[in-house]
Amino acid sequence: MDAPNVLLVVLDCVRAKNTSLLGHRRETTPFLSTFAESATTYTQARTTASWSLPAHASLFTGVPSEGHRLCITERLEPGQTVFDFLAGEGYDTGVFTENPYLTIHPSNLRACFENVVTERPDSTDVDDPDETRKRVDGFWYADRFTEWVDDRAGPWAACVNLMDAHTPYETREASDEWSDPLSRRVHDELPIKWEWGVYGGRIPPVVGSLLEPLYDGAIRQADAVLKRLLGALDARAELDDTLVVVTADHGDGFGEPAHVPAEPPAIMHGMGTHEELFHVPLVVKAPGQSRGRTVTSLATLANFPDAVLAAFDGATDDAGWFVPENGRTTAYQAPPDGQTAAKADQHTDHPERFRRPAAIVYEDGPGDTVYKRAAWGEDTYSAVVRGRRAEVTDERTIEAHPTAVIDAVAERSEHLDISPLAEGEADMAEYETDEFEDVDLEARLESLGYL
Repeated sequence: MDAPNVLLVVLDCVRAKNTSLLGHRRETTPFLSTFAESATTYTQARTTASWSLPAHASLFTGVPSEGHRLCITERLEPGQTVFDFLAGEGYDTGVFTENPYLTIHPSNLRACFENVVTERPDSTDVDDPDETRKRVDGFWYADRFTEWVDDRAGPWAACVNLMDAHTPYETREASDEWSDPLSRRVHDELPIKWEWGVYGGRIPPVVGSLLEPLYDGAIRQADAVLKRLLGALDARAELDDTLVVVTADHGDGFGEPAHVPAEPPAIMHGMGTHEELFHVPLVVKAPGQSRGRTVTSLATLANFPDAVLAAFDGATDDAGWFVPENGRTTAYQAPPDGQTAAKADQHTDHPERFRRPAAIVYEDGPGDTVYKRAAWGEDTYSAVVRGRRAEVTDERTIEAHPTAVIDAVAERSEHLDISPLAEGEADMAEYETDEFEDVDLEARLESLGYL
């Protein structure tokens, strides 16, 4: 076989819990379930961090989050990712997304891609003239990716990050199956980054439950985009010659309660140790693979470069590429810095509560079971995850302290060349829409009949 193509599809913000592929009650991922029939489905995959920047850094480099600890105020120097390796082997490389951390942010994740395609999400360039919601969405990126593939004469490697399931939910009517007038009105009243309203006590966490039906419709749209994306490759007879990895960089929270007193509830992402943030879908189709299989062992997204190298070396069947050798994996979230740290001061009375690291250790268990020990700052707890359900337990399923494990993994990890940004260089004011001063959200929610 000639050098295989590589396609990484990141379903931004899509948590495992809400995919019908893994048992969600709403049929959110019908195409992914069909695609998985000839691919490898990992039921217990974990991301390495709970927001885009560090999670993608691990995906691209294979270094766990505690190893690189890339923050919003830092830059990853060029030449250190698996996409850089492929470019050196003659591959054309491209990234297609509106996610600013992959395209415009000076953290430099875009540097490993020769071709960068991005649009502001409020652009009105929507392909369907009958569609009432005029936004660039995943379908637009699927079409740009397909056009790019048509222009390639040799092997290519691409990352397509689909933001359809990221707030705000501007889902096309064909996929918006479960929303209702109340959930839509609450959604439209909330700022995009509404988590700080909850952290500051101005919005009750339970409001998140109203948004989950919208989220499910948004996941279904991402699934439809995936169908268009992979269908185009199949029509061009390129799918069988491509390593396809479909996953998520992290999940999302809708008010799920904390497990230790100081930990905030799971609201959106980037804060906390909840499974809703770290347990993600993962489906892998090796070049030429036709037999489906399910892997219930613990898996880590940090093994993505290993999967790419295996396919590059000629492997035609995923034999558990994402399973860690020792049955253990980790996740880490550094304390926030930059603008995020400033928000804790701006919106909360106890900002130190939101400036703690999250450290998680996972160990493989029998069947579809995973053992977990997590720390939010100095507070720790143990849990057992069976399928998509996590139960906190008094029994210490993992003896080692999470922070000690994280520090040991970091010490053994490959060193990445990272440099600090200049003061203010990381700010992206045009993307900040979390101001509450001019909006009495409690009064508005009360007028909607929710409070």
